[in-house]
Amino acid sequence: MFRGIFHNSLDEKGRLNIPSKLRDQIKNDHDAPLVVTLGFDQCLFLYPMDAWKKIEDQLSTLNTLDPGVRQLQRTILGNSDEVEMDAQGRIVLSPVLRQAAGLSKAVVLAGMLGRIEVWDKQKYENYHAQTAQSLEMLGQKLSDKGIQSLNL
Repeated sequence: MFRGIFHNSLDEKGRLNIPSKLRDQIKNDHDAPLVVTLGFDQCLFLYPMDAWKKIEDQLSTLNTLDPGVRQLQRTILGNSDEVEMDAQGRIVLSPVLRQAAGLSKAVVLAGMLGRIEVWDKQKYENYHAQTAQSLEMLGQKLSDKGIQSLNL
């Protein structure tokens, strides 16, 4: 499971150095290669191959007569890219994915249990500032749905 926030940078070739904590987890616990795709909220999702295969299995069972399902499949599957870590623990993010996520040189990697999110640093900070203000409302919505505790 991936946890934590890591600040990093992209080089001019679009290479991203995976932080050693995440890199060790990937090498020890998961199959290569990795898969990167468009995520929600204008970030990228980075999955180990074993987790990605589960995503593909889930997406393949959806009703393709539904236009929303087709859009989701085209976005997630159509923009996916297999990437290998080099000897220095770097992956190359394609120009298409970098542009779609609005990545500049400064990026944030966020461990999200089964995946890693890759954000432009400024976009991450803006998103985090907005969501921090609505955390109280989210707690109330969860309570209204019968979730009484997250043991935080």
